[in-house]
Amino acid sequence: MTAAQRLRLTAAFTIAGITLGTAACSSSTDAATSGGALSYDRVRSTALDLFKNRSSTCPFGLDFAKAAAGAGITGAVAPAVTDGRSVRGNAGDGVPAQPWPSGATHPPTMTEMPATPPSAQITCSYTVGPSTVDVELLAVPKNDYGISMMLPSIARAGLLSVDQLSRFSTDRPAVGQTRLTPGGGTAAVARIALHGDGDLVLMLTQNTTGQAAQDQALAGEPLRKAAEALAAQLKG
Repeated sequence: MTAAQRLRLTAAFTIAGITLGTAACSSSTDAATSGGALSYDRVRSTALDLFKNRSSTCPFGLDFAKAAAGAGITGAVAPAVTDGRSVRGNAGDGVPAQPWPSGATHPPTMTEMPATPPSAQITCSYTVGPSTVDVELLAVPKNDYGISMMLPSIARAGLLSVDQLSRFSTDRPAVGQTRLTPGGGTAAVARIALHGDGDLVLMLTQNTTGQAAQDQALAGEPLRKAAEALAAQLKG
């Protein structure tokens, strides 16, 4: 399979996931809209501030060093600075419904790709010994849309095949759950409750850019436990 084919299939899974997200996760809607210390608006305003201003501190009290230590991950933790930044933020305004990509399979009744809601993204990067990890947050103002919109990033971070991505999308974590991606377990994904409507997803992953091989100490259950601890910090 070529890279272009994989990209088209990933895009198709993303759209299908957005379309089916509410049905797949309807049981978690009440949890998503009650409790929690964050709102979509607060995440978005923080992401926009981080886009404009430099910061070396991950927002909302996220402490990766503490989470890593509690998960049994060893190695000195420090901010990973790229282009002068270790913490980045961005926000998108979404896109309206639009034509399907050429050759993409879609339901006959769905003549256009569904609209994509606005979103806010924050990434905090760290070195752990010789390796690098990213803590990524994605917030959207619509319930049960976060995982679907993050599928391309999950596929890259988890080094997933199309079949593995499909299984993860189908068995996506509910609000309050943290799950590893299939295969090598190089990414862990958690969903956190927000005040009001919206969905907040946290992904902890190895950043293998420029690395010769995966760091097995930053995969599997230790990575999941660290992501779970980060999610708990957001709820605290």
